[in-house]
Amino acid sequence: MSILIEGAIVGPAEADHRIANNLASLNGVIRIQRNAISNSGKTFTTDQVCELLDEIGARIAVMAKLHKSLGLTSNGGNGVNLGDFLKEISEMICALGPEGKMDLTVNNSSDACIDPRQALHAGLITAELLTNASKYAHPTGLPVKVHVRCETEDDGSFVVEVTDDGIGLPENFDPSKDGGLGLQLMRALANGLHAELQFEHDSLGVCASLVKRKHLAS
Repeated sequence: MSILIEGAIVGPAEADHRIANNLASLNGVIRIQRNAISNSGKTFTTDQVCELLDEIGARIAVMAKLHKSLGLTSNGGNGVNLGDFLKEISEMICALGPEGKMDLTVNNSSDACIDPRQALHAGLITAELLTNASKYAHPTGLPVKVHVRCETEDDGSFVVEVTDDGIGLPENFDPSKDGGLGLQLMRALANGLHAELQFEHDSLGVCASLVKRKHLAS
């Protein structure tokens, strides 16, 4: 017997396997967050706890959008158009923040579909980058201009860029090893993709790139 998931006909075993895999990925992200908080020894205020719960809620929403994207694909739900998926996520993160806080543009030149689990990791990283830009790009509270660019190739390689016009990263800050929980999560997710997470920054902003190369594509 087959079942309908958001318009796509798949077998129950396939659907269960797909959902279980993505829930396992999400559980891994939350576990990293839990361990980092435990090891920090910090006491959190009510506002900080609410912020952490909001972040977890956003990650669950990313996974929900992934499964919706799978259901709407014309290939039986076996791949995700990364550009369309990231556009939805970017607009969601923008809408979650205060009105007028983020001036968002998205450049999607992505026609190829990629593996759903890879799309989930890329989506979670993109959501984290956008959230960080909203929080930290302009400490004075000015609206931040953010540009998201996505390119995919038929061989499974892809590039995602998130650029903001903020104050840049702190002096002597090394994003490959420094930073808090958000950067730890992004590095772990990039490693899970066998992809490179790169940062270029100056006083005019930050450009973060997630690069999945052809020779690393699974």
